[in-house]
Formats: sequence, structure tokens, C-alpha cells
Amino acid sequence: ANYFHVPRRQPCRDFRKPLIVMSPKNLLRHRQCVSSLAEMGPGTRFARMIPDAGDALVAPDQVRKHVLCSGKVYYELLAAREAKAKETGAPSDVAIGRIEQISPFPFDKVKEESQRFPNAEVLWCQEEPKNAGAWAYVKPRIETAIRETTGQRPRYVGRGPSAAVSTGYAEVHKREQEALVQEALA
Repeated sequence: ANYFHVPRRQPCRDFRKPLIVMSPKNLLRHRQCVSSLAEMGPGTRFARMIPDAGDALVAPDQVRKHVLCSGKVYYELLAAREAKAKETGAPSDVAIGRIEQISPFPFDKVKEESQRFPNAEVLWCQEEPKNAGAWAYVKPRIETAIRETTGQRPRYVGRGPSAAVSTGYAEVHKREQEALVQEALA
């Protein structure tokens, strides 16, 4: 639904900024990346942040980790969390929030979510190397948003700094991807 709303919202804004959508094409055909017609109907709008609406989640005050992410890594985190919950038969204590708009940053939405999970460690997870993704931009903004609620600093989960955005080897990439998902949910 956000892909539907974002180009409709752009010309109606009272300021002019370029619209940059940074998303892989495979999300356009991902099985879980779907919306109902109701999410595109009257009274709906672009969601700057999509909070965790997982049914298999412990009580908000018992959530241990609050993982913030953007893009397709969300679906990998969600699949791993669901597999772990299915394996253990227990609800998950890791909440996953999607930041859909990096700039301007949704301070209010991140603050609301940190208030919802007061005891959770806040993480930023990205699949890009540390020096290539949104981490450098979002870190101070997440700190500002959660300063009043938890006072903690977000922790980075992802690949280390690298001159290249990819290893060039599918097997190494797959191992790194599995490692970052496991670290985020551990």
C-alpha cells in the first residue's frame, strides 16, 4: 500500500523535495509483501513507520529486543522469527519495526514504539555494510527519538564496514545474511 500512497502524496506536499525510493525489485513480487484493497482506499495514507503487529509476541513490557529496519531485511527477520516461534512453540520476545521513510525521519513514530516496549534493547538491522546503509543517518535520529523514553543508544546489527556493497560470492553472502538475522533475533 505504501508504494501506492507515496507517488500520490508527493505532488500534494507543501514543499518540493526529490522522491527517492530505495528498494529492491524483488519486493514487488515477494509473497509476504502484499496489501489489501482496504489499505489503499479512502482514509488511508502513507505509513512512515509500520510497527510490529505480530500476534505471536509476548506482552509489550516483556519484549527483550526492538529491531528497527528498513527494506527487505524485514521479511528475512520476520521469517526467522516465525520459524523460531514455531520451533519453540512460545511467543517471540523480539519486536520488529519497519521504518518506511528515512528522511524526514519519523521521530514521533519511533518514540511511540519505544514507549510501547520500555524494557527492550533497541537495534538497527541492515543488510548493507555498516558504511553503506542508512545506519550513519538513522543512529543519531533514533537516539534523539528514544532519549526521553529509554535513554539508551541503538546497537548496530549487520555487516561490518566494506569497500564493496557485496562480497561477490553467493555462499559468503548467504552466511553473512544468516549471521546478521541470527544476531538480531538472539
